[in-house]
Amino acid sequence: MTTRPAASLALAMRFGAAMLLICYLYVLVKIILFKFGQVSVLFLGRQLIGALERPGNMLYRWHAANLTPFRSISMYLERLDRPYDIVNLFGNIALFVPLGVFVALLAGCGWRGAAIRAFGVSLALECAQIVFMMGSFDVDDLILNTLGGLVGYGMCRMLAPGLSGGGAGLGPGEGPGTSRGVRQEAAILDGGAGNG
Repeated sequence: MTTRPAASLALAMRFGAAMLLICYLYVLVKIILFKFGQVSVLFLGRQLIGALERPGNMLYRWHAANLTPFRSISMYLERLDRPYDIVNLFGNIALFVPLGVFVALLAGCGWRGAAIRAFGVSLALECAQIVFMMGSFDVDDLILNTLGGLVGYGMCRMLAPGLSGGGAGLGPGEGPGTSRGVRQEAAILDGGAGNG
């Protein structure tokens, strides 16, 4: 019977995807918070202490934040001849495409759940930029990042609908994190349909 080896393979693939997710989140923090610099927890601690000692700095960053939806996006679209604006516009989308793929593979949720997860990760990173005084808050980054997460989620559902948590055939209690979800993934890997 090939179901047990296929189930083991499905679990191994999920474990591998979870490890890749951790690596991806590290890279995300490195890019967004550290601007490609060295990731340092000690530096974050110093920044946090400095922010707590001088809360006016955080307040200043909050007042400088863009809280008007589509203001930055409109500016980027008007200046597509500038590489910086192209990177900001499309980079904010591309950066979160992998998150959407991981959500589809690991979370067992639908479109709304994917959007909420992408928005939540983006919001956490945008707020961290203010708290750690390492960047600026921009509501358009939330919009573009969430869009990127949805693009990745949609790509995963289109290319491998049976392997995505919100894909066809996976209902409530049947997501990738459940034993039934693993059996269904194993059946997909075997080339058959999942049996309850």
